[in-house]
Amino acid sequence: MMEKFQAAMEKSLIPVANKLSASKILRAISRGFSALLPIIMVGAIASLLSGLNIEAYQTFITNIGLKPVISMVSTYTTNMIALYAVFSIGKAMADQLECKDQSTLAGLITLLMFLLVIPTGVGEGDTAVSAAISTSYFGAAGLFTAMLLGIVVPLIYNLFIKYHIVIKMPEGVPPQIANGFSAIIPAAALTVIFVVVRQLCAMTSFGTLNDLVYGILRAPLSTLTESPVTFVILLLLCNILWFFGIHGGMVTMSFLSMLYMAPAMENLEALAAGQELPNLLTNTWWFTFAQLGGSGGIIGLAVCMLLFAKSQRYKALSKIAILPALCSISEPLVFGIPLVLNVIMLIPMILSPLCCFLSSYILTSIGVLPYLNGIQLSTGTPVVLAGFLAGGVPAAIWQVVLVALQFAIYFPFFRIVDKQALEAEQAAAAGK
Repeated sequence: MMEKFQAAMEKSLIPVANKLSASKILRAISRGFSALLPIIMVGAIASLLSGLNIEAYQTFITNIGLKPVISMVSTYTTNMIALYAVFSIGKAMADQLECKDQSTLAGLITLLMFLLVIPTGVGEGDTAVSAAISTSYFGAAGLFTAMLLGIVVPLIYNLFIKYHIVIKMPEGVPPQIANGFSAIIPAAALTVIFVVVRQLCAMTSFGTLNDLVYGILRAPLSTLTESPVTFVILLLLCNILWFFGIHGGMVTMSFLSMLYMAPAMENLEALAAGQELPNLLTNTWWFTFAQLGGSGGIIGLAVCMLLFAKSQRYKALSKIAILPALCSISEPLVFGIPLVLNVIMLIPMILSPLCCFLSSYILTSIGVLPYLNGIQLSTGTPVVLAGFLAGGVPAAIWQVVLVALQFAIYFPFFRIVDKQALEAEQAAAAGK
């Protein structure tokens, strides 16, 4: 039965996964957001410091004039995430095309197109400023447009480079100068295109390209992000791929960012403003609750090994794997046990993340657990600390409960593989 399942997966799922992981569009989105981690982390920390819901603390930072200073950091990071994303995704996309030598220029031109489609004019009546640009499009509300332009603009730019529709400089001219001149015609053509796009959008009921994109995509994307089924599918896909030795994160992280980054940024903006968090599911859930300990949700497995391993093999591995597991680094166990193509461990490898996610979702839905604030936790953030940063003390305590749940799921299966390893060691010792 299991052999038939494995054969079916290898025949149908793995080719699709390989194609998805090789997709230039998904790679650009994933790499683009990955490059933003320092900016997102700085903004998240500022949002936490500004919105921390402790009355004495809020009174203190307000009285000494520190609150507006901290909030200013959030304004220029989290609240302008689309500005950084459009450049970063555009550059990441160009890095994969014929124009890769000009990827920085492609990223800058992508940023220009993003700004071109944003209308000028802020306020009404006597307070109106015609030359001002509303920063509301720079934050989470502009992320969909940033992702779209980050893909489309480099593709168009690449056509000019590919077919040599550029200003060519004589040999001997430094590359940075030659590249600058070669970008003039593509930049001018793209400017004309997106000025026309801007004017056409102004003739619609939406008014702007951003509102058009957001208006069209918001309903289906909101349905996807609000449904726990979407998250469950991503969890299943990620861990099944890991079972077959394929890096599941490489496939699923692009979709996770595309679907759940905007809700996370909206939560961070609300946190910084002292408002109620609007979104239950964000990408913060992935490592905070669902994949706690990394792929397979394996902190509980690491604890099983540390406390109950009888074979020398797993005793030694547990000492190596426990600290990385506590920091959501699962590779020592994934490849050390291994979990890859290990039929016995497939069931807990799938059940552990699913049970952690579903129990967390239910408790959050009924109000026992708080909404996560959207902070982007980097790999290496220790368990409990990660929970505290993302959801305060309740989330930190809940992570400890989740580790116990993981332990209960993995324990009977680990006893089987540990017994097999012990018997193999004893047989090897007897044969000497």
